[in-house]
Amino acid sequence: MNSCVLGDVNIFTGYSYIGSCKEFIWKQGDKIAGKQMPSHFYFKGLKLEYDVEALMIRKDLYLRTKENKEYIVSDFQIIDISDMQNISGIAMDMDLLFEKFPEMKSIIAGEKVIVNKKTQVVAFKAVSDVIHNVKSGHAIDTASTNEVSKTLVNDVLSAPDAIMNLMDIKSFDDYTFTHNINVATISLFIGEALGLSKDDLFELGMGCMLHDVGKINIPIEILNKNGKLTDQEFAQMKAHPMKGFEILQKSRNISERAKRVALEHHEKFDGSGYPNKIRGNSISLFGRICAVADVYDALTTDRPYRVAMQPYDAMKILIAGIDKHFDPHILNTFIRKFSIYPAGSLVKLNDGSIALVLRNNPQAVIRPVLKIITNNKGRHLKERVEIDLLSNKTLFITGPAERSSLNVTSKNV
Repeated sequence: MNSCVLGDVNIFTGYSYIGSCKEFIWKQGDKIAGKQMPSHFYFKGLKLEYDVEALMIRKDLYLRTKENKEYIVSDFQIIDISDMQNISGIAMDMDLLFEKFPEMKSIIAGEKVIVNKKTQVVAFKAVSDVIHNVKSGHAIDTASTNEVSKTLVNDVLSAPDAIMNLMDIKSFDDYTFTHNINVATISLFIGEALGLSKDDLFELGMGCMLHDVGKINIPIEILNKNGKLTDQEFAQMKAHPMKGFEILQKSRNISERAKRVALEHHEKFDGSGYPNKIRGNSISLFGRICAVADVYDALTTDRPYRVAMQPYDAMKILIAGIDKHFDPHILNTFIRKFSIYPAGSLVKLNDGSIALVLRNNPQAVIRPVLKIITNNKGRHLKERVEIDLLSNKTLFITGPAERSSLNVTSKNV
C-alpha cells in the first residue's frame, strides 16, 4: 500500500481490543535493487487499554477507521516508545482486509469449493464487528450477521458436494475470527446433510457464528495458555457459554434457537458437559451439531499449545467420543458426509501413489473419489487423473499422507 494517513483508528487483534489513536501514519518503504525495504508507521495520540507490551508482542494488527474500513498491518515491530504519544515502528506490509486475507485450509486449485473467498471476507468482517461492539459495551448489530448467515447458507446449498474450504489462521490471536466462521460452515454442511430446511440452516448459521461470543472478555493469556489452567482460569473458561448466552439475550433479531447454541455447545451427549450437564436430546439440535463442528475445527487448527491434527486423526478422536460426547446420529452424518478422509486430504494408496481426496462416497466412507498427485514411481502428475475407489477394486487407502513429504502445498496440487 502507498503512504497514507488514517484518522480516528481503533486497533485490535483477535480477542484483544488494543486501543485507539488519533492518527496512524504509513510511509511505504523504498525498493532498493528490486528488494522491498520495510515500511515505517507512526501512532499519533495513542490510547492503550493495556500496557504497551501488549501491543509489542502481536504479529499482525487490524486497524478500523471511523468509516469502518479495515486494514491489516503484517509482521510489524515497534522500534521507539520513548514518546507514548508518538510511537513508531516498521512493518513489511499494509493492506485492506479485502486484499489480504487469511489463507484457506483446504482450497484446492481447480476444484469447486463451498464458500467463496468474498463470502469469507464478509463473514470475517461481521465477526470482527461483533467482537468490537461487545468489547465496547454496545449491542450486537445483527444486520450484518443475518446477511452473512444467509449468504453462507446459499453457498452451501448451491454446492453441497463441493470441497469444504475452511479459513486458516494467520496468528493465534486471529483464532476467534476464523474459528467462528469455520464452525458455522461445518455446521451448515452437517445441517444440509441432515435435511434441515433453509430457514433452519439460517438460524443454525447465526447461532454458530456467535457461539463463542462469551470468550471475548477472557484474557488472551488464558485462551492461549501453553500449560494446564489453574482452577480459577478453568472456571473463567467454563463460564463462557453462560456469558455468551447472556450477551445474546440482550440482542434483538436473534432467535432463541440460535442463542442456545452459545449456551449448549459444550454440553455432552452423556451429560458430562457444561454449564448445565444436560444430556441426550435435551441438548438442542443446533447445540449438538455445533459441538461436533467446534471440536473438529479446534483439532485441525494450530493452537499455541499444540499443532493442528491431520483431518484423519481428528476424525478418529471424534469417533472415540460417539455416544459419550456427541450425538451418534449427528456424528455419523458428519462422517458419511466428510468421510474418514475429508475432501482436501492427501492420502497414500496401496500401490505407493499419493492422491488428493476430491469428494466422498457417502455409501463407502473409506472409498472416496481421488485425484492422483504422485504416481507409484514418485513422479508428480501434471495431467488430471481421477479415480473412484468405489468402482476401482484394486486400489485402497493405506493412510494419510503429509504434504511435506511431497514438497507441495494445497495451492499447487
